[in-house]
Amino acid sequence: MIAPHSIRLLYRFLIVSLPVTLMADQALHSTNDFRRIVFLGDSITQAGDYAVDINCWLLTQGDAGVVLKVGLSSESATDLTADENLDHKAIYGFPRPLLSHRLKRTLELTKPDLLFVCYGMNDGHAMQNNPAAPERYAAAITTLRETALSSGVREVVFLTPPIHDPGPGVTEDDPHDRNLALFSEWLISKRKDGWKVVDLHGPMRRALDEARKKQPGFKFQKDGVHPQREGHWLMAREVLSQYFGANVAGISSSEQFFPANGAEIRKEVDKAVRALQSAYLLKIGHERPGVPGGPDSKKGPSIEEAQSIADTITNKIKGLMGGDHALTNG
Repeated sequence: MIAPHSIRLLYRFLIVSLPVTLMADQALHSTNDFRRIVFLGDSITQAGDYAVDINCWLLTQGDAGVVLKVGLSSESATDLTADENLDHKAIYGFPRPLLSHRLKRTLELTKPDLLFVCYGMNDGHAMQNNPAAPERYAAAITTLRETALSSGVREVVFLTPPIHDPGPGVTEDDPHDRNLALFSEWLISKRKDGWKVVDLHGPMRRALDEARKKQPGFKFQKDGVHPQREGHWLMAREVLSQYFGANVAGISSSEQFFPANGAEIRKEVDKAVRALQSAYLLKIGHERPGVPGGPDSKKGPSIEEAQSIADTITNKIKGLMGGDHALTNG
């Protein structure tokens, strides 16, 4: 049996040693293969800068189709017990919402044919020091995949969870990140069964280690959980290179995808995506307060009204790009 403090070190060795062909074999997917692309996950996907960055790249390839993000803050893929949710309820006044309570509604309404999924951060925290955590996470993710495919999703792509970073100088074993490393290792192992998996955890850990050699206080996540823009770009970069086969070498932000007006184009893409995100979450409904669609939600724009807003922004983006490219969000 491997000692707990050795698991993360072993995982780091494995991800550093993975052959490039392991990633290249599942890359080079055409952007024309899928017309409805949906990003599903927790608060990291609800913030979703990485999804916006990916959307910007899709724009440069032509018509981006329908791009939606419907991540939900605090959500776990695993059906947590009441006891496992006690800490969250004590701090925030409500338990972590469970994906299983809204998954079918989400798939029925968004109708993705390509689904990107990123869960684990909340699961890993809630089940710290629980030896059954990897098995329960694996069961939840397997059910998620089966549900998505049976609903008509043509392809599901899993993103390994980002790292949990307790901060520079912390040397003791971190049970939260240990879970995330184990979740990531399991997801990567499913490639042999034909699963599409993009590794975020490994590249983020390696990039953090390298950055701290030059800047000891460097952090991707101020709170140890939620990546800032640089961290989201790293996530987008890995999806683009590992899944789409894009060459993003030397590019440090999605604004650089465009020869002119990059910052303004990205800002408008973000506005269009957020308008539709709020409308879809409101229509789907969920148990998380403080987010459209939650128990304290106020009335907001319908999907049709949000679509009209997105269409207006689309025309502005087309003008900024100076060509026939268009962002289609409906």
